[in-house]
Amino acid sequence: MEIKKISYPFKEEHYNKSFFHIKNEKVDFKFGTVYLKKGTRIPEKGFTKHDSHEISIIQEGKIEMLNEDGSVKGYLTSGDVVYIEKLEAQAGNVLEDTQLMYTLIK
Repeated sequence: MEIKKISYPFKEEHYNKSFFHIKNEKVDFKFGTVYLKKGTRIPEKGFTKHDSHEISIIQEGKIEMLNEDGSVKGYLTSGDVVYIEKLEAQAGNVLEDTQLMYTLIK
């Protein structure tokens, strides 16, 4: 067993703080936290597509999620849990400083 206290990256650090990456012949998942600064776009240009399924919990903040045509898909706010399918295009505008916890599952 390994126990860690939940913490978030400092504003000056890289936005992603990884806590666990468990990979063996049966499972591959990552768990960590992210800090996103108000006024940024994730990614800066275009869209990302992860090779993992993602479950994230928005601890605080607000993100405007975008469709590939640039229209608004919806808003993620404090207390929301979001599931993103493997290879689903994702991008968003960070409307408030945001902290979230994520799990990536292959």
